[in-house]
Amino acid sequence: MHILIAEDDAGFRETLAVEFQERGYNVTKIACLHEFDGLLSQHFDLAVVDLKLGTDSGLELVERLSQVSPHTTCVVLTGYSSIVTAVKAIKLGAANYLTKPVSMDDIEAALLGEAPLDELDDYQAPSLARHEWEYIEYVLARCDGNITRAAKELGIHRQSLQRKLRKYPPNVWCRDT
Repeated sequence: MHILIAEDDAGFRETLAVEFQERGYNVTKIACLHEFDGLLSQHFDLAVVDLKLGTDSGLELVERLSQVSPHTTCVVLTGYSSIVTAVKAIKLGAANYLTKPVSMDDIEAALLGEAPLDELDDYQAPSLARHEWEYIEYVLARCDGNITRAAKELGIHRQSLQRKLRKYPPNVWCRDT
């Protein structure tokens, strides 16, 4: 089986590629939408697509992939899950939508349609505070750690954002300019 891995994080992309190759898959890797344009003549049985491909949207890749190769089974991975993006991914042609961190076995099961149906029974919605924190991290990452720009995008005062960051230190280095 031929699988496309679309992931902008080089380390994770390589890890996925090695894991799939060890399981007997033929792997093609890309980091952005532009790289997909050179692969239009190739057929993919499966695809693993990150929701954010650098500055590109993984959802756009899902849509293009479903137009070019409608029989490709696609799974979307994301670190910032939301019901809105999950629904949109499925409507655009994705077979499943998984939140990182995710195991290789879970990705393969989702690709092969073997994910347990009762998986949603164990789902526990994240707290509002966790949702807020994940969104703050997402905006900070989009703003390259610039607290002033992130505060403006969040619609809050810079000092309010700094207080929140002191309460729960972020996973990324932040600049204060």
